Amino acid sequence: MNIVKPLVAALLAASVSLVNAQQNVAVIDSPVTEQASEATSEQLTPEQLAEQQLQEQRQLLRSDIVQLSGLTGLSQQARNLAQQTLNEQQAQLGYQYQVASRVAQFWNPQLIEGQLQQALESASDEDLAALQQLLNDARLQDARAKESSAVSDQGSAEFQAYVQKLRAQPPGAARLALVQELDKAMRFSEFMLLTRASVYAQLEAVLKGWKPAEDWQQTLQNEVQEFLLYTYRRTPNDGIRELTSLYQNQALQQWLAAVKQSLPQQPAGQQDS
Repeated sequence: MNIVKPLVAALLAASVSLVNAQQNVAVIDSPVTEQASEATSEQLTPEQLAEQQLQEQRQLLRSDIVQLSGLTGLSQQARNLAQQTLNEQQAQLGYQYQVASRVAQFWNPQLIEGQLQQALESASDEDLAALQQLLNDARLQDARAKESSAVSDQGSAEFQAYVQKLRAQPPGAARLALVQELDKAMRFSEFMLLTRASVYAQLEAVLKGWKPAEDWQQTLQNEVQEFLLYTYRRTPNDGIRELTSLYQNQALQQWLAAVKQSLPQQPAGQQDS
């Protein structure tokens, strides 16, 4: 089940490290920034100053939404996936450098965060405020805590026993349909498949003769499904429906659709229909 772990763990770790980095930079740069801001403000008309403040507020909202989403960790997931495959292939150091360089061109943290924020550029002030409020919802925070706990459980005897039981005795059709609908609303599998396809293209370009398993997409989707079934194993059906409804929020889905279009894509002709 180690295919799911890099994404979710990276989403958490990358978000924390990026916030810490931003805080450190703010501490160092704040005196200069404040002085420059004051000097600029003195030259602005009241109308221009009001517009400047509005744009600053919008930028803060966009940044907060991106951090709350956890999607910044897609860059770390891409690097983890590339390194995992290189280790499995026992690739020579020169190939490792080539792959790392190619992946970094598309999946470096600053680039990904910029793309995530750019996908919010056309959002209205009302949608930005609604998104921030939604992602701060206690039910979504509880869901993220459950996912974090499930990540920690991966590799444990309890987790492995649960997965083996699932494979021997699949859940009822109604329960499975609920989890699949949640996955669709979260776009969990969708973003994982997109990221993996992009990284695999870079690996194939460097590691001549290497190809991913033919059924890797289906295997990945199955493992995501198992992960979500474990994560929400104690959540009643009504709770899963409620969580799915939150993710189906129109403003959130519009942003996620824009994010998908802005992220690095796999080569033309290989994209899923």
